[in-house]
Parts: sequence; C-alpha cells; structure tokens
Amino acid sequence: MFTVYLSVPLIAPPVSVVPVINGQQILMNISVYVSTICKGEYPNSIIVNILNTDSTLINCTSIPTQVNDQLMIVGSTSVTNLNTFTVDVSLSNNGGIFNSMSSFGFSFLGPVTNINSSIDNCSTINIAWTAPTVDDRVPIQHYILRIFDAITGSLVDTVSVYDTTYQFVNNNLFIHRYTYVITGVNELGEGISNTDTFSYQKVPRAIQNSSLDVLYYTQDVVIIQLYFPIILKCIGEAPEYVTVTVICNKTDSSTTYLIGNMNDITGLISVPQYQQCNISIVFSNEAGDSKPFILAFDTYLLSPNITNVTDTTTTTTTATQLLFSTTTLASTTLNVSTG
Repeated sequence: MFTVYLSVPLIAPPVSVVPVINGQQILMNISVYVSTICKGEYPNSIIVNILNTDSTLINCTSIPTQVNDQLMIVGSTSVTNLNTFTVDVSLSNNGGIFNSMSSFGFSFLGPVTNINSSIDNCSTINIAWTAPTVDDRVPIQHYILRIFDAITGSLVDTVSVYDTTYQFVNNNLFIHRYTYVITGVNELGEGISNTDTFSYQKVPRAIQNSSLDVLYYTQDVVIIQLYFPIILKCIGEAPEYVTVTVICNKTDSSTTYLIGNMNDITGLISVPQYQQCNISIVFSNEAGDSKPFILAFDTYLLSPNITNVTDTTTTTTTATQLLFSTTTLASTTLNVSTG
C-alpha cells in the first residue's frame, strides 16, 4: 500500500527553524507540522536553502520527509561562520510546489551604541544605551552587562538586562571608575560587544570660608596661620590636591599639596612685612579645578588687614597662571598640613 501525493494544499503547513549554536557551527533544526493538511497533501520533497546577505546560495540540503508520531517532519542542516543569513524552506509534492512559504532570517547582533552613565543622589549609578538595529524576525532577547573596576581591571558584576537601562548603587564613587561591557543576545547567541569607561568624580566645590591669623612677627616677615575646611556633598567631588597661591606686590609663590584625607586643612604662611597680598586656594581632582577662594591681606606691623575678596578678576587671572608651580618663586613661603 502506498500514498500518492497529488494535491498541493491550499494553505501550506507551518514550518519552524530553530538554530542551535555549537562553537563556530550553527545547527538549524527544521520542523514541518503536517497535522494541518490531508495525508495526500503531505510534501514528498523538502529543500533547505541557506543564502547570505546578497542572496548568494551558501548551502542546499534535502531533508527526509518521514512523518513521526507527532505528525511532524523533522530534519536539520548546518551553517558555519556566517553572521547574517536567510533560511528558505521549500516544500513540494507530485502536485507541485507549496505556495506562501516564509523565509527565516538570522543575524548576530551588532554593538549597542551611545553608552551613557550618570549618578543620582551621590551613589546611584544610571547606565543607558541605544539598542542595535535588528531584523524583526530575530529580536533581542536580553543584554549581558559586565561591570569592571577600571582601576584594577577586576570583574565586579555580570547581570542580564531586559531593557536598555540599568541602575546600581555604589557608595564609594571617589575610588572607583567603571568600565561597562554591553552585549546583545538573541537566539544565535551573544552579539558584538561595546565598551565604555566612566569616572564619577565631580569638580570639587570651592572653599566656603577660610581664616588667616597672625602668629608672630620677625624682623622681616610675618608668620600667618591658614585654616580652611573641606565640605563635601558627595564623595565623588572630593578633592585630591589643594593649590595655595600667595601673590604680593613684591613677591609671590604657589605650591600644590596632595590631600592625605578629608580633614580640615591648616598651614603656615611666611610673608615679608609691608606687603599688599592676595591668597588663592583651589581644590582639584581628575574632573577639574574648583573656583578659587581668594583673601586679600596686608602685612604692615600693627596687624594684617584681611578681607574676603569677591570680585578679583585680575588677581584670579594672575593666580591661575601660578597654579601648577610647585616651587617657591620668591621669599614668601608656605607650609600646609593636609592630614
């Protein structure tokens, strides 16, 4: 007894193509669901064509047409080292070729773009990116976000993200810079990764207040004690260096100090007598320099006259030119303790 396949079905049976990744090889599992058609309409020829992006034929395979107990015809073919390709499944019997057969497109994901990061409330890190362009037939399933410590290179965390944004909390942003490696995943596996590194340091706040107190006079100089506090809103704006610049009408000096900790800073200033002076204090870190805090004073014998200067365009410009000097330029000397 045998079956004669004479009739092409009005509606072609459903077909599925499921890729399975095995190293460089992609196995394409193909299923034809013949439960929706009559036995005399079953296909007796199934041809699988694999095409590249310009429709060039890469592979052509015929799979057996035996129907299993679940009323399915199953078979497979494979493809190697293709990032983007199309699978065409052609069904036919003695009555002709089945109509309205779909193509199945597959593509490894390209890289995400426009990686961006910001912080909220001094400790919540926001990461966002733009999804790669995809074939609608092969949607993105999720992203793999790998977070590395950019200083040590160590892996901090790996998470699966089902959107194009992610948040996590870090309470020590001053120490850490993070590198983010973001990879899209679809049914073909991981796509092309993209990477970006962010530092969350902010430009330090300017000094809010400071004080100068005369300790004593010598024959030629006045010894003045300097004090200024470090006030932080976020640890990410902590200064790493403080530059103290003294500019007088006959002498000037500028010295930069590494800040050992975030305590208040005190120091001694040795300034020649009978001078009109400005002292400029600037905090700095990798993100940049704070606005200078400037005090005007004189060193006449009775007592220094000290004024908090708010409009010091000329003096500020002069002091900025001296910020990066770490040696004393004249007889004025600085001795600052930074903890």
